[in-house]
Amino acid sequence: MAGRTRTPRGRGETQAPRFDFDESVLSDLAPRDPSEFGSTGFEGLSYTDVVRDAWELGVGDTVEACRFEGLEVAAWGFRGARLVESVFVGANIPVASGARSDWRDVEVRDSRFGSVEAYDTGWRGIRFTRCKLGYVNLRAAELLDVAFVDCTIDEIDLLDASARRVAFEATRIATLNASGARLTDVDLRGADIGQVVGMVGLRGATISAEQLQLMAPALADLAGIVVES
Repeated sequence: MAGRTRTPRGRGETQAPRFDFDESVLSDLAPRDPSEFGSTGFEGLSYTDVVRDAWELGVGDTVEACRFEGLEVAAWGFRGARLVESVFVGANIPVASGARSDWRDVEVRDSRFGSVEAYDTGWRGIRFTRCKLGYVNLRAAELLDVAFVDCTIDEIDLLDASARRVAFEATRIATLNASGARLTDVDLRGADIGQVVGMVGLRGATISAEQLQLMAPALADLAGIVVES
């Protein structure tokens, strides 16, 4: 069988993230008493103004079709857990630890996270809007259809991560670590990036002409080019 010839994509063809989840399906959820938080699992529930020192989910636990507004948790552990078709609004979580967890169709808005340990995770159909994020550890994660909109990120670590159809819109990133990353249709044009670590890992990303100018010295150094006036 003859091999298939791949035609290089032209400009302007970077694919945007695709989202199927409609949070209106959660509009009929009856609010639960915050004192009942966690007593009956997390499926088809709505909570408002929950304040906890800790929220622990075990490996294999699932949060599905839930809505949380005003969630304040000092430490959230969800290692190996699953988050599906759920919404977080106004969350304040200084420490989130969820290595090897699985997220699908999750909306996070107007929220603040400190450190987010999410290495070896799978994120699909995830949107962060107007969020402030500290250190986001997505090492070796698999990201598909993810968007950050109007967010501030201190550091996002994509070391050895695989990302496809990921976009940053009106988002400030102080440090981006792309070392060993595998990127496809990752749109950085809407990002204000302070520093890039692992510049070669940006292969497959889309940047603007202005960003290219800013990155030119680092790219020249990477290629071993001496620039003299």
